[in-house]
Amino acid sequence: MARYVLSDSIWEQLQATLKAKGCHRWPNDRAVMEAILCKLRTGAPRRDVPREFCPWKTAYNRFNRWAAKGLWAEFFLSYEAKLIQGGYSPMEVTSALISMRVELGVEKSAPLENHAGEQPLSCMLPPMRMEIRSILKSLGVKSTTPKLRTNSSQK
Repeated sequence: MARYVLSDSIWEQLQATLKAKGCHRWPNDRAVMEAILCKLRTGAPRRDVPREFCPWKTAYNRFNRWAAKGLWAEFFLSYEAKLIQGGYSPMEVTSALISMRVELGVEKSAPLENHAGEQPLSCMLPPMRMEIRSILKSLGVKSTTPKLRTNSSQK
């Protein structure tokens, strides 16, 4: 069973962000965004995204199309800040960001040239799970909780 996180008010805010970035509109955008958020939230491989949202390949392609429009730029900045606050060194942060961008398909993986004599890294940072509020905030969502209405006639 898939876990849905987008309320109607949050989705309206995300739609405004998608429109502002010039992203093409598709009928299944909400389900695809749920799949992408699931992948980012859990750190799971993209093929493990619940099929209830959409096929993993659809989520992968849409993520890359939206990345080309600049939708995820703030997300990567907030991810970087979270790693720095977590006490990782600048080299570890850079490595983690590149690894995440390659894993998500934003950048292509290429072998390093002229590094035959260097020792390979002894460890790799696992993908960091992001809480949903951080992800949504980086996408321009102002509030993730419903606002309480007050009756102005009552005191």
